[in-house]
Amino acid sequence: MSPCWDGYDPERVVEREGVEDDEANMTEAPRPDQMEDSSRETPGSGNNLPDRYAIQETAKVRVLTCTEAPALSVRVERGYTVTAAAAHRAAPGTIYLDGAAQAEPFVDAERQVYNLDHHVGCVRAFTLATCEQAMVMVRRRLNLRERDWAVFANEPDLDTILAIWVLLNHIRLNDEDPEIRSRVLPLLRLQGTIDALGLEMLEMSGLPEEQQESMLARVEQLRRRELALKRDGQWLEIDFLEYTADILRSVDALVYSPHHFEGSLDLDVRELARAEVAERWLAVACASKEGVYEVERHLRRLHGDRLGIVILRKDPQNYTLRKVDPSLPLSLDRIYDHLNLLDPAVGGFRPENRWGGSDEIGGSPRATGTRLTAEEIADICGKAYRRPSQSQQALALLEALLASAAVPVSAAIALFTQGDRKPGFASISLALQDRSWRFAEVFGVLSLALLLLRARSAPRLFGFRLPSGIDWLILLPFALLASLVGGARFPDALTQGPNQLLGLAWDQMALVLILAGAVELLFRGLVQGILSQGFPRSRHQGRWLMSWPVALPALLYVFWAGFPYSGFVWPGSLYVLVGVLLLAVVCGLARQRSHSLLPPLLLHWLALLVPVLPNFSR
Repeated sequence: MSPCWDGYDPERVVEREGVEDDEANMTEAPRPDQMEDSSRETPGSGNNLPDRYAIQETAKVRVLTCTEAPALSVRVERGYTVTAAAAHRAAPGTIYLDGAAQAEPFVDAERQVYNLDHHVGCVRAFTLATCEQAMVMVRRRLNLRERDWAVFANEPDLDTILAIWVLLNHIRLNDEDPEIRSRVLPLLRLQGTIDALGLEMLEMSGLPEEQQESMLARVEQLRRRELALKRDGQWLEIDFLEYTADILRSVDALVYSPHHFEGSLDLDVRELARAEVAERWLAVACASKEGVYEVERHLRRLHGDRLGIVILRKDPQNYTLRKVDPSLPLSLDRIYDHLNLLDPAVGGFRPENRWGGSDEIGGSPRATGTRLTAEEIADICGKAYRRPSQSQQALALLEALLASAAVPVSAAIALFTQGDRKPGFASISLALQDRSWRFAEVFGVLSLALLLLRARSAPRLFGFRLPSGIDWLILLPFALLASLVGGARFPDALTQGPNQLLGLAWDQMALVLILAGAVELLFRGLVQGILSQGFPRSRHQGRWLMSWPVALPALLYVFWAGFPYSGFVWPGSLYVLVGVLLLAVVCGLARQRSHSLLPPLLLHWLALLVPVLPNFSR
């Protein structure tokens, strides 16, 4: 929504400057005699000011950002408006500018929603312009570093752009040194007066005549391109975000001098990604040639107390992690555990192949580097402390239940696709005897197919990796114990009796091992992987704890063991049932401890083979 510029003649602007109306002169710095203090270095002289503004584009939205205000994103969309009711219900951290919300100017400090405007629901002549309202909010210490903020505008007129500039430069505007404020406040005051009252009321700005003339020259300079585009009928065809970024740079040239950026890291630190950790702090990933402590100091200035973890990229494969305050309840060990689980470069038993370090500073694997991107590392830092909601846990449990039932039921149904047997407890046992390979084939193929389909986005989370560490070998005696009490039992239909496992031929033994592998793919791969996304799990090399991702697949395994193994007939004695449960828990702990499917698979096979080996040695 454009402001009223009564009596503002574009031809007068061109004549006043005495230059051609072309884009080359849009950002020309004012003459020294137009400065309020000509003894100072002329702002914008040379090309030594950093370009702090950039446009970021995702699949859904384009936003303008500033390197010195990483928590703010600005959207300038042609024709964008929301109703008053929608504005008052907006998400926390929303700022509407100059007509983007069809509502009165309002400040909702509790919900942190603001509408800076002087169009609707107010007397325009008695209300500060949008840019001055933004300055009041910034100087009233609106904390623009404590959360992410979304700024909305629908047209980049000068009042709106100056408001955006104020918000994006809030850190420098709140410096104890008033130099920057003294340079920009007269510009805001004059622009606000013109926007609300028109050119004939310039004296209401309260500026001395000489300074008023100087500021008017700056306003005309900043607005020259807007007037030319509107005069030529091209205003609605331009890229509003690109135009906004250009004018913001022009304002920088009028306000800042190169010395304002001397000694800062603005040219050397590039923020790559950030994520919220534990709903309060930020993990910020950046690239810089500076050391981690220098980068930390720079990021503290930008993010304040929200900064929790610094992720410094030295090169594409090497990162340093730094917890900025030892007292923060953020354990880097917990983050290392998640990174080691999900980083494709992590493997083997040596510490050099793993993320690690102290609880205050550490980094990526020294031997191999990482294959994660900065965005993925920051996201993993957030996930390490992100508690799944109850609905997410319920969905994970439901998915696990369905997956654990779909495979054995489908395999049993496949037994009756050929032949004339009707479904029933007894007929299932007979069908297993006749077509045991068909059952194992369907069971294995379905388990593998569902696992591969579900694990596409995060294969390592579902166990597709080499084992991490060897402490899972502690579980070997317990697997053998489970075997001795009958926990590694297989369908009576395959062994022609409950005590004939030692008499299996080689082809029958191969069948048993294949079916055992399919069972591990289903329960330790698919089901345990699904539950690991919705429930907490114990950390690698942490304390040995029973977690829901271990316990639930074990219980499901015991339940379904009665279906494919004995034709819905449970094991004949309690100690056999306990052995089945013990083997399931041992395999689940091995999977959780090693992050890999290989250890539970090996333990299950050993539990089957140990009773058989003496028979083959005769």
